[in-house]
Amino acid sequence: MNLTSAIEAYNESSEPKIELGPRRDGSWVANLPRVGREIRVEGSQFSARNQVTAADVALLCEEARRAIAPGLALLDAALAAFGELKVEGESQDEDEEEDEEEDEDEPA
Repeated sequence: MNLTSAIEAYNESSEPKIELGPRRDGSWVANLPRVGREIRVEGSQFSARNQVTAADVALLCEEARRAIAPGLALLDAALAAFGELKVEGESQDEDEEEDEEEDEDEPA
């Protein structure tokens, strides 16, 4: 399992970056800035003990979740604002329709 290419692609458009580095045993590790942990992202060819674990992948998922949280909050606020604009626009249309109906009811 090799997660380094996915992390490198992520780093192209993200700040802070996830630092990748090799270990003496041939494995690769990543320093996760938001989680504050180091995980293994590529196992060693020389040691069965030094492989990527479920805990490593879970921490990487948590890093990704924390990275997208601000963007999701912004998206949620923008969608809510869009909904408010749409409601306000509908209210103006309804007011205009009521004005037109009142004009029709008045005798000339």
